[in-house]
Amino acid sequence: MTMHSTTQPHSFSQTWQTLASTRLLMVTLLATGTASNLVYAHTPLVAFAAISGAMLTRRRAIATALLIWLINQSVGFGLRGYPLTGVAFTWGALMGLGTLLVAVIASWRPKFSRASWSGHCLWMAIAVLGGFTLYQGMILLAFPLLASGHTMSWNIVVGLLVKQLIWAGAITLGYSLLLWRRLMIFVR
Repeated sequence: MTMHSTTQPHSFSQTWQTLASTRLLMVTLLATGTASNLVYAHTPLVAFAAISGAMLTRRRAIATALLIWLINQSVGFGLRGYPLTGVAFTWGALMGLGTLLVAVIASWRPKFSRASWSGHCLWMAIAVLGGFTLYQGMILLAFPLLASGHTMSWNIVVGLLVKQLIWAGAITLGYSLLLWRRLMIFVR
């Protein structure tokens, strides 16, 4: 007889809270966010911030999102040779602020998102789409001032959205499998 077989099965809310407090999830997100620098010059910060906010405790979500941003900036300026200019640092700071805001807002987690699997998935989708709107809105507002000759078309914005959605979907899939596994352990 296992330790859990004599206890009442955990609810979704209890299982989610237990998983949100583990270091495993935070470390996995940090490792994945760091590895994303190998795939893209620009880490999908919205996906990581929004999903971290929906999955982790607020403090861990903010720390995870900001560490992923900081690693991305370190790789950019240290290894990729981003120019050490005021404009480049301003872009980096704007990206950091956007990442922070997305993580904070996503970590709000309304009651429906904590009560059921479907509510949780709905909140993750809302967090990613709303986070992208906020983050990209900030970028588009600053773009005319900081663009220095570059252009930003709707094709580029749609491409960025698709990238965020793919990453958010992949992270959510892995997380869902982990959450499902935890729920099944407690049901036995």
